[in-house]
Amino acid sequence: MTAGRPAPDVLDLMRERFRTLPDRTAVTVGEQSLTYRQLDLEASMLADRLAAVGVAPGRLVLIHRRQGVRTVVGMLAALRLGAAWCVLEPERPAAMVRALLRDSGCAVLVYDDGDPATPPAAVRELTAGCGQPVTVVAESGPAPAPAVSPDAGRSDAVVPPTAPAYAVTTSGTTGEPKAVLVSRGALAHLVASRAEGPAATTFTASRLSWDAPLLMLFHTLCGGGTAVLPDERALPDPEAAAALIRRHRVEVAVSPPSFHVLVLPHLAGADAHLRQWIVGGEALSAAQAERHRAVLPGTRLVNEYGATETTVTVLAQPVASAPLDPVPIGRSTPGNRIHLLDERLAPVGPGRTGELYVAGPQVAEGYAGRPAETALRFLPDPFATTPGARMYRTGDLASADPTGALVFRGRADGQLKVRGVRVEREAVEAALERHPAVRQAAVLAVTGPDGTTALAACWLPADPAAPAPDTAELLAHCTALLGGQARPERFVRVAGFPLAPSGKTDLQVLRALLAEDHGETGDPGETGGPDGLGGRDEPAEADGAPRLVTRYWTEVLGHGDFGPDDDFFAVGGNSHRIVELHLRLEGRWPGAVRVGRLFDLRTVAEQAAAVAPEPVAPEPVAPEPANPEPVAPAAGAPTGGARPDAAYEV
Repeated sequence: MTAGRPAPDVLDLMRERFRTLPDRTAVTVGEQSLTYRQLDLEASMLADRLAAVGVAPGRLVLIHRRQGVRTVVGMLAALRLGAAWCVLEPERPAAMVRALLRDSGCAVLVYDDGDPATPPAAVRELTAGCGQPVTVVAESGPAPAPAVSPDAGRSDAVVPPTAPAYAVTTSGTTGEPKAVLVSRGALAHLVASRAEGPAATTFTASRLSWDAPLLMLFHTLCGGGTAVLPDERALPDPEAAAALIRRHRVEVAVSPPSFHVLVLPHLAGADAHLRQWIVGGEALSAAQAERHRAVLPGTRLVNEYGATETTVTVLAQPVASAPLDPVPIGRSTPGNRIHLLDERLAPVGPGRTGELYVAGPQVAEGYAGRPAETALRFLPDPFATTPGARMYRTGDLASADPTGALVFRGRADGQLKVRGVRVEREAVEAALERHPAVRQAAVLAVTGPDGTTALAACWLPADPAAPAPDTAELLAHCTALLGGQARPERFVRVAGFPLAPSGKTDLQVLRALLAEDHGETGDPGETGGPDGLGGRDEPAEADGAPRLVTRYWTEVLGHGDFGPDDDFFAVGGNSHRIVELHLRLEGRWPGAVRVGRLFDLRTVAEQAAAVAPEPVAPEPVAPEPANPEPVAPAAGAPTGGARPDAAYEV
């Protein structure tokens, strides 16, 4: 990339790949694939349909569907018209979708009418409540007559680099999400600034509704490689992700550290083809880096840092042997400028901690329909020589180590990172306080035994004498208002909030309370299982399986507020907790059930039946002779059908 010259538009680069590599696989999502020719044709046909309903340059196209190759088709179709795309899955709360439609002035919503999760009537109801007209386009609707070639009769729109390319929703402090608008020029610079070689096969363990997959997706498509992503089924399953990496002989992979640690045990020997793994979005510990080196000694590990408002990533740090803890987030990627500033926007001294500001071509345009919030976070760059240059205030604290690499030092505000996704603490608290039984809430990020981060909510009842809502009710309430990563996984009722000398809630005291409550208080409402379960010497036969599975749920979820027929995901479970649960089940019943099956077997009863099915009745045998001589059992032999290994030890 030549200094001072804009990077080429991603569509210009991809058009060359469409021409020269038509039969190469361009993108694979789960079990579905498209070649470059197919991707070109599909995107062209959808672009024609969108143009026919009035999509013009500068407008937004919402892609409302589960993750698949058609998601990528929709993204490219919007780009061809000079429009921007935004991806939101059907699982997203309706309030989030309507807020995006309202703030962005969305022109069209494209949905998969063959998916039971997005029936036409529900989609029409969704758009009807956003306060403005939105055209709804079904993927299986009438297609235009096929052209001789994808470009025949229509050329892609020519738009300036400042035109928006995509929007990504992030958490807002009021409980409503805000949409970050990223320009085509910023996306082009991200692709042009990458050091990875061309024509690689890449894998990104993330949803296309987030910005993390765009790093490798567009770099790969512009370079003529093959981009591999998990589909809806494989997204939370580390075994399935490892299988995709092996099957496609992936060369470069990207994931948050919390997913990297889960998939790593399934990748021994994959460094024969896997030459680089990029982690970002969360702190990377030295211990995890060493585990990576032990399993994949031939795979280079790189720690990266960025924000949605700075187009995915702006800092990178190759992880050497014996790394610092935490691993530094590195130095700026080409063209981006990093400032560490104090509260007066003055640079901090060497080794001092300051707030991290990002300037340069990857700074986003701002928040759609939110001028006040845009002005608060996107500031004039006092260090730039170009008039009108801006910098983004990240809210992250950092310092430079003796080598000049930056080290993350926490947050300057209430934002939290949960499995790579940025969450506003105030947004979660505001959502929980909208429940009629909750007067006040305080949310903290807590680290589990596997090193992953989750949200825990302490809440004060509006009426202490009234019956308290259970975990499932509070989870359902939060799920309806927040994205998946932003909903708490634990709920702890408190009698009052401790105050710090400043008069604010003392989060450190609450954190200590949560640590005590998680396993040492013996309160069955939070840590013990139903009926006082929790003993360590449960039998392993079929009749003991429900008790053991119940205890494993209690350990993994951190509470016992569930019944045998409750859905694991409705009482606080998620993909990481599923993996923790599988480890316990596998330790007791090796090979009985794969981790992927647990996404279908979601209740205690179903899982207990799967790991320890009812015994088959024995074949009839010849009757014993009358009055047989009694035989004494051998010394130490089990009696009453008990097995010698029936006792379970943690």
